[in-house]
Amino acid sequence: MRIIDIKETGGEFEHRWPGGDVETYTSWIDYAASAADGKEHTIRIGKAIRETYGRERVRITAWIDDYVHAEFLGVDDFDVSGQIVSEIKLPGDPGERMCRYPEEPVPERYGGLQVTGLPTRVTGPGVHSAWAIICNIGDHQSIAALAGLRRLERWR
Repeated sequence: MRIIDIKETGGEFEHRWPGGDVETYTSWIDYAASAADGKEHTIRIGKAIRETYGRERVRITAWIDDYVHAEFLGVDDFDVSGQIVSEIKLPGDPGERMCRYPEEPVPERYGGLQVTGLPTRVTGPGVHSAWAIICNIGDHQSIAALAGLRRLERWR
């Protein structure tokens, strides 16, 4: 998924998760983006704060055409580094599962994205031993690329 242009920006956006929880995003940006098949889509990238792994963390969510495809969270030193991570997921039975760090190899399809071990950047209760994509909060192209990759994986 490649970002083409900014369509719109805003604040105070609410998203209702499948379980019924409502999350408020303090800011968002919509992009026109193109997929490998040449079709145009809308990618929304929203910013929220949510308790995760024992503390309040920045949360970045990426929607493609109003469907969530990727979520990122701020690393422990986010206030200094501005870095966010998203666990690598693999098809499983049922649904998806995390790619275990360091036991499992990172799938080739993630080769164009920067990878790290989640527990090397995030600490707290319940942190998964998983590989994760890492990027800067302002790297919307990498956020969109991961969302696009997850979209392709879901539609196979």
